[in-house]
Amino acid sequence: MKNIFSVAFGLLLSASAFAQQPATQSAEPKTPEERAKFQTEKMASELQLSDAQKEQVYTINLGIAQKNEGIRTSNFSEEEKRSIIKSNREAQIEMLKNVLTAAQFEKLKAEMKTQHAQGGKEHHEKH
Repeated sequence: MKNIFSVAFGLLLSASAFAQQPATQSAEPKTPEERAKFQTEKMASELQLSDAQKEQVYTINLGIAQKNEGIRTSNFSEEEKRSIIKSNREAQIEMLKNVLTAAQFEKLKAEMKTQHAQGGKEHHEKH
């Protein structure tokens, strides 16, 4: 009887230990550079960017990612942070409009609308 309880207790401990193991690699890149690269690669794939466009898009994405990183680590309230990051995103979209073709920009807007309708589900599932 004592052995049965010992085995059962051991199984419970091992199961909970496996359930609580942290992910070895986060799906969301951490540094602004990694975020910009991730976002650029995704856009390059979805929008079939040329090499020149890819460079310009990376520069834009990196600038915004660096600004947003500074905001995230600031002492602003959460509401202020969201507002500033939203305005940065709007500026990013305006800059991208000057780099992308009309068809690429329309495709980007459609993708953003889909993600917004899903409540950013794709983004949040990666965490």
